Amino acid sequence: MSLRGNLAHRLRDVWHGTPWYGDPSDKILGGITAEEAARRLAPGTHSIWEIVLHMTAWTETVSARVRGAGATAPLRGDWPKPESNSAEAWVAALADLEKARTELLEEIDSTHDEEIQIHVRDHQPPFKDTGISRAGTVSGLVDHDTYHLGQIALIKRALRA
Repeated sequence: MSLRGNLAHRLRDVWHGTPWYGDPSDKILGGITAEEAARRLAPGTHSIWEIVLHMTAWTETVSARVRGAGATAPLRGDWPKPESNSAEAWVAALADLEKARTELLEEIDSTHDEEIQIHVRDHQPPFKDTGISRAGTVSGLVDHDTYHLGQIALIKRALRA
């Protein structure tokens, strides 16, 4: 399997497959209501909704980096706030995450194996040049999503306990 194929497989596995650590994203996020998504377990913590928006922002940013954009902050901001707590807005937030994921997979699919290994450049503060490649950035997103999905699973469990 090519590097691109391996990266796409890892993303799909975390999002909709059978990852080794447990449940995929669609199962973890499944059934969460807008009310649950908006609740905080304690002051100063992020809600499930905020984590989903954060994941979406970084998925879009990784897509841009695969296309050749520099290492800048997400256009939406690092931790976007929900504009509304309605059920419709929650459904839209989940759809935005899925759309960003689909677009990233399309970017990976349309990139040549040589291009996916190009160094991400044009770092702007607060980002420093780490020497990471586009592939490394995608791999980092796998870890990023896995980390935040673990948070969401714990928050979901605590809210329902």
